[in-house]
Amino acid sequence: MTFLRRKGISATGLLSGILIGTMLSLPLPARASGMSELPDLAGNTPADRAQFLEKTRRVATAIVIGHGSRTLWVYFNPDCSYCHRLWEALSGVSDLTVLWIPVAFSLKPSSLARSAAILAAKDPPAALADNENHFSDLLEEGGYPVSGPIDTKAQEAVTQNTMMLKLWTGKIATPTILYRDTRGRVQESVGLPADIPAMLETIAPAP
Repeated sequence: MTFLRRKGISATGLLSGILIGTMLSLPLPARASGMSELPDLAGNTPADRAQFLEKTRRVATAIVIGHGSRTLWVYFNPDCSYCHRLWEALSGVSDLTVLWIPVAFSLKPSSLARSAAILAAKDPPAALADNENHFSDLLEEGGYPVSGPIDTKAQEAVTQNTMMLKLWTGKIATPTILYRDTRGRVQESVGLPADIPAMLETIAPAP
């Protein structure tokens, strides 16, 4: 398991301000089944999805779990109960690599700090596992402890991930899942899939 850190945007304060302003300008979230979301709409054509995946692969900061030939990219929030359910469903699945991409959610003040803390940990995969193993469904809150100042580089990475999710999909919804299917098409799933095993069967192995 490895932690991927990409070069981020240096103007952390400016980008964070844009992020907060963007999210606060959106309507209140709809509590849809299987989704934690700030709603807005954007195009979702095959070309959009392909570009989004390519941008994600090149720019996103992710925590890599697993070594399988099939790959999922998951935009998630450590305080999202639906993301936690996805984590549980994917745990132990063979031949799968999951790149967990942390984002912030403005209506959960702890989410930015917790996402940054997980990224800044000495062992981010272990920190993510700790967050999910101690997740509180009652509080809808991850279990990884948040204390002290937020690591600047980690905050920058989370902010960039969040802005990219918003800019490419038109919404901040978790989990948002990307993968390439057996026909070579990029698929995007927003929210907790209704049939996760069926989705996994359609993921193409790496060439």
